[in-house]
Amino acid sequence: MSVNLRALAHKTWRTIASIQTGALAASLILVLLPSAWAGGKKKPAPQIDTSTLVWPPPPDQPRIRYLNQYIGELDLLGKKQVKGGVLERIAGVTIVPEERPRLGKPYGVAVDSKGLVYVTDTALSEVFVFDLANKKLGFRGDKAPATLLMPIGLAVDEEDRLFVSDSKLHQITCFGPKGNVEGVFGADDLQRPAGMAVDNPLRRLYVADVAGQRIAVFDLDSFKLLRYFAEIKDKDADRTGAITNPNSIAIDPDGLIYITDAIVPRVVVYDTDGNFVRVWGKRGDGPGMFGRPKGIAIDADGHVYVADSLVNRLQVFSLEGKPLLSFSGSGWGPGQFMLMAGLAIDSQNRIIAVDQMPARIEVFHYITDAEAAAANQGRKAPPMGSGGSRTAAPDKAPHEAQPAAKPAASSGPTVEELQKELADLKAKLAAQQPQKPDDAGKGGPEPANKPAQEVPSSPH
Repeated sequence: MSVNLRALAHKTWRTIASIQTGALAASLILVLLPSAWAGGKKKPAPQIDTSTLVWPPPPDQPRIRYLNQYIGELDLLGKKQVKGGVLERIAGVTIVPEERPRLGKPYGVAVDSKGLVYVTDTALSEVFVFDLANKKLGFRGDKAPATLLMPIGLAVDEEDRLFVSDSKLHQITCFGPKGNVEGVFGADDLQRPAGMAVDNPLRRLYVADVAGQRIAVFDLDSFKLLRYFAEIKDKDADRTGAITNPNSIAIDPDGLIYITDAIVPRVVVYDTDGNFVRVWGKRGDGPGMFGRPKGIAIDADGHVYVADSLVNRLQVFSLEGKPLLSFSGSGWGPGQFMLMAGLAIDSQNRIIAVDQMPARIEVFHYITDAEAAAANQGRKAPPMGSGGSRTAAPDKAPHEAQPAAKPAASSGPTVEELQKELADLKAKLAAQQPQKPDDAGKGGPEPANKPAQEVPSSPH
């Protein structure tokens, strides 16, 4: 008796997809029933006043303020999307909101001197460029000769050149300020690159090589590999400061290099010569502990921020690793996250954090030491760069060590959003081709409703 394994696999996949769709539909019906029983009146979702989202909460002096979130072009256009753009009207076409470009699976983030926010998207294989000031959306890597398969890390130098790491092509692409490709390098030197950081004074680019378990250093002008450091030299990574899964890098005003390790969750610090300086953090969910650190950035006053994708919170530390403040938390609402990834802080003191699920970036404002002191004294803060060191002294921390701030209550998805989610899921399942048994492991399609999972050795 012969059995058609391929047909059986297809039938099994369709059955599983139908069961999953039915289960989701049943859960959505349970959510929708209360509205139907309430005389047909829809209960409005509780609104959150985002202007009051600050950390630490009152009566303490706030140091972090929530600003906004961005999913795609629709968030930039606002009300203008109703009428459409000039080119759309001339062409006689209408682009509905669902057709506007939006993030698929963002990961890394960086900001240039003009305030342009760059976000890598591993699902769409390109880089989104959010021009928040002019309400425009652009892209990098979507046109030849650029080739991106899985863009992960981003870094911008003082000339506003954009460096993009690709973990599948194991190389770095350099884009000029106008989006032209200026160079591609690293394919022979990197195994799986992730986060990056630029040292402008020394003209160096630091790249976290996840699979190589090391940091690669490239010349910022010639793009040639200079050396590696932080490689594992013995079995005791905790004692030596070697890294097992480096995924993000930041550089402080003194040139020290801060690296997050996702497998042995902690922050490891090196000097510019690649010498181990110190290490802090350990596994856990308490102050100063990490589940899976994914992003790191340093603000204008020299405080270190670490994004944790396991517990979905941002922690603020002194340069020496003293925990100062914790904010955000798990949830779908503003100021909350479901799967954190990249992190950046720009010259405008905006903290930009990536959430992979839902796919969005969330923007916060850091209230500097000078601004906080001025607010306490009822005067205007001096402008940034008016003199003095950018690095705060240990007693100039944004706030004394405190327990993690309670996350803002999430309003949860509305009834309309749940209905749309069900419709989108049905459409995706209908359009998606089932994966063939012999395509396993070759990047074939997966069921659309497969739960998000992280592979410990992977940066994404």
